[in-house]
Amino acid sequence: MTLSPIRRVIAIVAAIALLFTGASISPAAAGTPNTPAPNKVVNESTVGIQMFMYPWTFIGSECTNVLGPSGVDWIQISPPQEHINGEQWWVHYQPVSYKLDSSLGSRAEFAAMVQACNKAGVMIIADAVINHMANSNGIGYAGTEFSKYDYPGLFGENDFHGTMSMDEPRYCDSNISNYDDIWETTSCMLGGLPDLATEKESVRNKIAAYLNDMISLGVAGFRVDAAKHIGSVDLKAIVDKLNPVNGRQPIIMSEVIGSGGSNAPFTEFGYAWAWDMPNMLQSSLQQQGLRMGTSDSWTISFNGSAKTITMVGNHDTEHHGPTSIAYWEGKKFQLAHIFMLATKFGIPEIYTGYSFSDENSGPNRDPNTGKVMTAKCPTTTTKPSMIVADGVYTCVQRWSAIQGMIAWRDAAGTNKQTRSYYTKYAVGKILQFNRGSNFIAMNPTAVSQKATVKTWMPAGSYCDLISGGKAPKKTTKTCVGTKIVVDKLGKAVMTVPAYGAIAFGAFTKLK
Repeated sequence: MTLSPIRRVIAIVAAIALLFTGASISPAAAGTPNTPAPNKVVNESTVGIQMFMYPWTFIGSECTNVLGPSGVDWIQISPPQEHINGEQWWVHYQPVSYKLDSSLGSRAEFAAMVQACNKAGVMIIADAVINHMANSNGIGYAGTEFSKYDYPGLFGENDFHGTMSMDEPRYCDSNISNYDDIWETTSCMLGGLPDLATEKESVRNKIAAYLNDMISLGVAGFRVDAAKHIGSVDLKAIVDKLNPVNGRQPIIMSEVIGSGGSNAPFTEFGYAWAWDMPNMLQSSLQQQGLRMGTSDSWTISFNGSAKTITMVGNHDTEHHGPTSIAYWEGKKFQLAHIFMLATKFGIPEIYTGYSFSDENSGPNRDPNTGKVMTAKCPTTTTKPSMIVADGVYTCVQRWSAIQGMIAWRDAAGTNKQTRSYYTKYAVGKILQFNRGSNFIAMNPTAVSQKATVKTWMPAGSYCDLISGGKAPKKTTKTCVGTKIVVDKLGKAVMTVPAYGAIAFGAFTKLK
């Protein structure tokens, strides 16, 4: 990106100011936020969404018009700090400075987005890239000139494991080769990215200042990128320096790729943002089987239901392989989300990104400014559709089934799964269970299933949330989508679509 003379002068002035402050930008510069972060606690009854590479202006509007009314409790946004220039999505994971100025929006746009979402009752969880800095030399998106191991006003050679004195215990100037060795994974470089010496108090203070800056603008917490490579001890020391949010420690979701045992230290001060969940869901669907997610069977791989952020996919699993079900699998992708939102285990995080043909590509950008263009959703957002145009956002948050299942989960509350059945039919199978006064039936096969199903629900007519969305009743006697009639024995004749579901509850019963 070519900087105008005026913007270059502004960047130089800002860099000089940083030399004296040692922080990104004073929180006071943005003023006091009008609306603090919603006073919510992340638990198994809440629902979040990762909105990967959506620009700030769109997210603010979406909070007001879609996410808040739909009952979404938090959004995981992409990294907001200044990054290297480039059209690839991963440039956002190579920080140049801690200025809140990126291709997703300016500091002012970031602050406005946080305020809009807070007012809508949706917490902002910012993706914090604090394990490393950029692996290159040049000028960052906001005009910061830098080189590897030298980020003016922020970090210098003494702040990295690869350039510190060789007699220091954490010195390492090579890449990680053994990902099971704790010293190596926390001291050496991840793919050549300069690894910050997070054991140093001065480094911790600068990272904490950056995170506290966002807290001052109303951010509720952070998804910590590469938390495994920071280490639980260093990360906890940084977290202890953060300002409280609503009288409590900010929400911390640590990206830790491992088993429940290796992730456990991170759950002592937050949640495990784990990777194995999408692989399990992918495997279950491929085997035409949706197994029940119970704390008894799943905590072997994960950390307890109340400490595990569950997901169908994320930006890494979608762009590297993929290793999970992705948007182009349409109905399967939606069904996996339905299962995740229905099951008792974990704290679900919906995933929505954008379409691409090259796994490295980011969303569409303005060719003159390099700024990500405003999000465009598919014309049809009530159901999964095949998206082929590069850069078009999937807008999963608008799908009727997703909004309906958030309402279903809210109604289920803390109730356990009961009366679980996995029934085989002549040409397929259906998984069904109840949670409180809610019922769901899921069909993980490519063939529509018509069957008489025991629902254990009181007799009456109900509106389906999958086809009808969050408000499935058209009138007191008619449905927006499918109507299900339950007889006095609790049975109902229903057609469960291929890779689809039927879900209803006492709150969707017609008069």
